[in-house]
Amino acid sequence: IPIYAQIWPKVYLQNYGTTPWSVIEHYDKGYFIGGRYISSTGSPINGLIIKTNINGDILWHKAFGKTNDGSGIFDIDNTHDGGVILAGTTHEYDSWGDPFIMKLNPCGESEWCRIYTVGENRFDRVESIVQIPGGYIALVLFGGEVEYNDRIRLYRLDNNGDLMWQQIYGRLDTLMDESEAEDMMVTPDYQYLIIGWCYYPDSGIVWPKSLRPLLVKVDSAGSLDWEIPWDEIHDSSYLGMAYRSIVDNNQTIYSCGRHIEIEEGETPPGDRPTMMKTSSGGNEISYHDLVPDSWQAVFFNLNWFRDSTIEIDGGWVTPQNEKQIAVFKVDRNGNILDSANIMKTDYCFSDAIVDHDNKVFLVQGLYSYNQWRSYSWKLNSDLEPDSLYTRPMVYDSLCPHPIVSDTIPLDCVVVGLDEPLKNPETGQLKVYPNPAGDILHIEIPSMIKTVTPIPSYDVTTVYHRWDKATLEIYDLFGKKLYSTIVTQNQPPIGLNVSAWETGMYLIRLVYNGQTADS
Repeated sequence: IPIYAQIWPKVYLQNYGTTPWSVIEHYDKGYFIGGRYISSTGSPINGLIIKTNINGDILWHKAFGKTNDGSGIFDIDNTHDGGVILAGTTHEYDSWGDPFIMKLNPCGESEWCRIYTVGENRFDRVESIVQIPGGYIALVLFGGEVEYNDRIRLYRLDNNGDLMWQQIYGRLDTLMDESEAEDMMVTPDYQYLIIGWCYYPDSGIVWPKSLRPLLVKVDSAGSLDWEIPWDEIHDSSYLGMAYRSIVDNNQTIYSCGRHIEIEEGETPPGDRPTMMKTSSGGNEISYHDLVPDSWQAVFFNLNWFRDSTIEIDGGWVTPQNEKQIAVFKVDRNGNILDSANIMKTDYCFSDAIVDHDNKVFLVQGLYSYNQWRSYSWKLNSDLEPDSLYTRPMVYDSLCPHPIVSDTIPLDCVVVGLDEPLKNPETGQLKVYPNPAGDILHIEIPSMIKTVTPIPSYDVTTVYHRWDKATLEIYDLFGKKLYSTIVTQNQPPIGLNVSAWETGMYLIRLVYNGQTADS
């Protein structure tokens, strides 16, 4: 056997039940894998990250939380200081799950942590976390039934983990059911693209409602750019789901997912693993089914290769009931340039990246011998198993001491986020006495809440931190009598109105060009 050969897949912590959810390449060319310790029955035990070298061999690992607290790491991102930001769920305060976010320094030590208690008996979690200039943006998904109205949320954090604003997408369109987000990406122009699915009827009818891919694009402040349920393309109804997306230099969006192709007399209906193209303005362009004769099929991941071709991976079942997972290389029009069948199983890759060396690194959980285990594969750009790197490399060089495998407790700041949404007084001005004789007192709310209706959603934004707003007073004829700049947590304003005429006046608080209260 040549010295450069190595065997894939790699399996991790074989004496424990584990499953991976996410993978990134670290600054030292090693990899971080995030996931869970898990029981033989599939019950989550606690969170897990694994650090590997460039060949996928484990260097160290960390557990998170207490045993059987149900914590899990669903996403990881690099931070500018050589550390990582982790996000997922914990059962510390809710047996179903609360979202949590933790920042680790380059030594794998916790710098800060937040648990968001947002209601009970729901599987609430952070699906995606990305570092952006000045902090982080997180996609939070609330659990619930089909009728549940406000699953999708964005949290904007500063560099220290303090919440700046949260945004809730409550269904406004009565035609839509169960909107769900699978992932979020930050576009090159620092807008946020939410990828998922919903139930929506064909154009011109209200029933039945069918499964559709859903894309929502918002700007860096969370204001909507556009949203689209993929419902019709080339005069045909489109059914399916979207899981992840990438964007090219022209802002064209490429999404991977599932296309449900219903043919007359076919039972069950055919599922095709597919790639979808959406314009920068939110219009359907095309879809490309890569495995035409399949069902129970999906693509979960896609990435750019260095030559602007696309890595896309997933699995399907053949008409002969054979299960297959594979990796494809395709061009931007969905033409297959190369492919590699990995194994016959129905457990698809949970995450995949293309690294600095144009190699594909994939992670997957498999159930075998009464236990869940975490596996990784690495392929070169020709989709062949990667060869061994023999050049000596230094890992974790930003840490002054060796990193050991241990458990990090979830000693987190607990942040309650329900109060600003449930309490109607949140974001409201307090004005007294009413009527006023000489001095009118006005208290500025500590949080500002705005509601913006858009075609499919009622977007509620709660600003937990804000710089300045404008307080205005008008008479009933619309004449502005008073205006001043106010700041968060300032003392109440005492306004002398003794010379004003007796009558009714309108007071409003304006923030970012929107009326926050009046």
